[in-house]
Amino acid sequence: MAVDIKGYRIFIASPRGLEDERQRFFDTIQEYNTAEALPVNIQFVPIGWEYTLPGKGRPQSLINEEIKACDYFVLVLWDRWGTSPDKDGKGKYSSGTEEEYHVALDCSNKPKLPMRQIIALFKSVDARQLSDPGKELQKVLNFKKGLEEEKEILFKTFEGPVDFEKILRGLLGQWRRDGEHGKTAKVHKPENPPTLEPSEITSESEQSIKAETEQTRTIVEQAKTLADEGKVTEAEEMFAKAVVNSGEPHAYTAYGIFLARVGRLGQAQVMYEKVLDIATKIGNEKSIAASYGNLGLIYYTRGELDKAEEMLKKSLEINEKIGRQEGVAKQYGNLGLIYQTRGELGKAEEMLKKALEINEKIGRQEGMARQYGNLGLIYRIRKELDKAEEMHKKALEINERIGRQEGIANQYAAFGLIYKDRGDLKRAEEWHIKGLEIENKIGRLEGIARQYGNLGVVYQKKGELDKAEEMHKKALEINERIGRQEGIAIQYSNLGRIYEKRGDVGKAKEYWEKARDLYKKIGIPNEVKNVEGRLEKIIEK
Repeated sequence: MAVDIKGYRIFIASPRGLEDERQRFFDTIQEYNTAEALPVNIQFVPIGWEYTLPGKGRPQSLINEEIKACDYFVLVLWDRWGTSPDKDGKGKYSSGTEEEYHVALDCSNKPKLPMRQIIALFKSVDARQLSDPGKELQKVLNFKKGLEEEKEILFKTFEGPVDFEKILRGLLGQWRRDGEHGKTAKVHKPENPPTLEPSEITSESEQSIKAETEQTRTIVEQAKTLADEGKVTEAEEMFAKAVVNSGEPHAYTAYGIFLARVGRLGQAQVMYEKVLDIATKIGNEKSIAASYGNLGLIYYTRGELDKAEEMLKKSLEINEKIGRQEGVAKQYGNLGLIYQTRGELGKAEEMLKKALEINEKIGRQEGMARQYGNLGLIYRIRKELDKAEEMHKKALEINERIGRQEGIANQYAAFGLIYKDRGDLKRAEEWHIKGLEIENKIGRLEGIARQYGNLGVVYQKKGELDKAEEMHKKALEINERIGRQEGIAIQYSNLGRIYEKRGDVGKAKEYWEKARDLYKKIGIPNEVKNVEGRLEKIIEK
């Protein structure tokens, strides 16, 4: 029987040096077609200069004609900008890739042409190269800064070919769903996504092992400010300069915290391990404790709770030994979140209150805000909503006073959850979107994923299941990319609920089994029990 298949053409543009990514582009699309797209009568066609037919005239013009017939455009850049597409080098564009981008941009603004979305993907560059970029890389960085300022094109940074493939599969999934649901509108600006369970683990960014130069401190502080302003590319350049020029542990730690915030956990772990190595060699206990604490955060994010607890307890023990109260408070708070994740709420509350007491004693405002917020999460789980709201208001007030954007976003999300629990879905949505705007600005991927998930829950309760599914799948894609196992399990569970409501018992069972298995692996027994309860009800039906 003849079947109508919707075809979508995807063009990849890149200069030399990204041959591995280009090959993965073609291979991944073919694999995705077989496994996911063709079964729902959709096919993606990969297009690149490799497939441009030979002909007379300017070679770049032939490539441009191919772009005009494409539905999606994927631009991939690393440390090279490329060469001029014109023999004399006097054309309008300084590289063929740049010309291809502008052709795609022009197509996206013409309703009669099929171009629906442009994506820019940047391969991460090591700190040494970033600190002294040279002409080629500087052109790439300037282009990336321009995208940040304009906020018209969706762009992401990836760590290597495997990460590139993960991102591409996520995009293909979104485009396949759009095709299934008949969405044909062009996409310009990146979506403004808004935490099923917002939770903070304090990052340890302490003094250097040796006396830092004032210059390094200044560079690091400038980098932090740029990151909070959403100028992620400029921030990373500054962090890289601080690391390469000084080699000081504080700079490595600050860079690691930044990398973790934008979802590049592998690179963050390298930074923390570098500090631990230096600190261990010279016996600096303060920095050893800080490194163990930060490595604990990496393991926590990846869902390795036992390993995270081990690291955090090592940090706590050293901080108690040297009498460093701030470090003790941080690790009490961090351990509290481990216990909360496992569902041990009494133990979690005890840890968080100890952390709050120490922070109040030493007058540390950020620590007080964190623990008020974290206690609010405990009370919300217990359905003590008024008490939870009181804690979150205290946390928000302090975060606003000290200008801590990440903390403000977390509290906006918390208010959204409280209003959702009270049944005020309109206000819940408003709070999540406000939190999302900040998360997008500072580029915190974990926060963006959580807000997608939160909005999905709100839309589920409104009965807008297609919209809810879209949000949960966006959250799932980001969590898979950054390796946040708990977030992946949460979205599996949420998607199971959607399919149950649609009456698709088979698909609901599939997602809930994935969620259950992942919760078991992480070590969150209360969630395992919850999901197993849903599975039992489905079987009974």
